[in-house]
Amino acid sequence: MDNMELVIHSFFKEYAGLEGIDNAAIIISRRDGVPLYSYKEFDSNWNDSTVGALVGGIWQAAETLTQFIPNDENEEFRFSYETSSRGIFIVELCGDFEPLYLSFIYFDMLNPAKMKARVRSLESKLTSYIEEKLENNFQSNDEIFLFNEISDDEMDDLFSNVVS
Repeated sequence: MDNMELVIHSFFKEYAGLEGIDNAAIIISRRDGVPLYSYKEFDSNWNDSTVGALVGGIWQAAETLTQFIPNDENEEFRFSYETSSRGIFIVELCGDFEPLYLSFIYFDMLNPAKMKARVRSLESKLTSYIEEKLENNFQSNDEIFLFNEISDDEMDDLFSNVVS
């Protein structure tokens, strides 16, 4: 697992907002379609990698189509393909990290609007969590030096085989 994947998994271990999500799945994927997290409350035969790739493609296609529409710089897009009880809802997680997609796939949902509001809340909390954890990780990494207390002689010995 890469660092981003670990941060996302730790968020969902701490987050208590997934209870009551029946007949639904949440998938977090990178822009290239690689899934970083998957939570499913129903049996399905899909592959997370396939879903991640399709979500990345859907988002990028919609993003390209919006280039034909006059825009407002402060708009936050979301993708929704749905009926009154089932569908796909995708939001982009944006922050001081590469964009990620949070996908909510559901069926037999009595109140999809309520669940989408929970997903938007989840988006906000997860974005803040990722930024905080990555910032803390970078700060702690700044204080670590690989060769903090090494002498010149030890450095020479370390690379003596390469030079000879």
